[in-house]
Amino acid sequence: MPRVMLSRLLLLMLSAMPGMNAVAQDFSGVEITTVPVSDNFYVLYGAGGNIGVFVGEDGIILIDDQFAPLSGRISDAVERISSQDIKYVINTHWHGDHSGGNENFANGGAVIVAHEYVRRRMSMEVFLPLYNSRTMPAPVNALPTVTFMDDIRFYSGTETLHAIHVPNAHTDTDAFVHFENANIIHLGDLLWTGSYPRIDVEHGGGSVDGVISALEQALALGNADTQFINGHGTLVEKGTGYLQSYLAMLRTVRSRVANMIIEGKSLRQILAARPTEDFDAEFLAENAYIDADMFTRIMYISLTKQ
Repeated sequence: MPRVMLSRLLLLMLSAMPGMNAVAQDFSGVEITTVPVSDNFYVLYGAGGNIGVFVGEDGIILIDDQFAPLSGRISDAVERISSQDIKYVINTHWHGDHSGGNENFANGGAVIVAHEYVRRRMSMEVFLPLYNSRTMPAPVNALPTVTFMDDIRFYSGTETLHAIHVPNAHTDTDAFVHFENANIIHLGDLLWTGSYPRIDVEHGGGSVDGVISALEQALALGNADTQFINGHGTLVEKGTGYLQSYLAMLRTVRSRVANMIIEGKSLRQILAARPTEDFDAEFLAENAYIDADMFTRIMYISLTKQ
């Protein structure tokens, strides 16, 4: 189906597809904002994870696709960038704010690509007690049809896209996408701004140490000219500076919580000690998704599960 037709069709859709944690949300006022990063790479902001748009010589590749009710507006925004069809959608992980539009874009002709565990997670009911979040199985057409375990490469003209799985990080399904010639790395929810990160440490397969390891791996691929794309929040400045400071925050809070666990302190005592206090000014923006206490709980659960 041509993307223009897909866009018109999706404008008629009023509800999220089942299992994508979007049913109770009101998307009527959401606008899709486009920010250029290079001549052929753009970031779309809306509701949910930040979308990467790569305009290749033989079609468009999306990195993530937010929620189902926004697919029409996302398609319209992409249409304003290029008239080419969307060829692939690469999911950085399974969460519905990054994969909720899968079914719609697949019905429009795109191939959905993700780590094998994305397909597995989306195929089952998942309850995450820490976030009081229950996700029902996604429709079959929403599931990735091309999966990989370690990594996968795409070639478009002179560009090489390398999707690399990082185990047990934000979830157990994560992959970041490295645009090797463009020097752009889309990190998905491995990197946040304006909020402490959500990490699914209970039943989502995530861990604080996994996030640190994943970001160290991405940092080793970057340099002063690398544009890192974060999963939530505003675009970070080019270069490795923000990623290094973000890693310093993770390592510092992890060390503080780990030391208090070794000392035998309870979760209540650790929360009272406020191990994030000197980072709160940067990571507690208005309406931050994860606050300081929740992030401390995430650290505690992750470290006591080891």
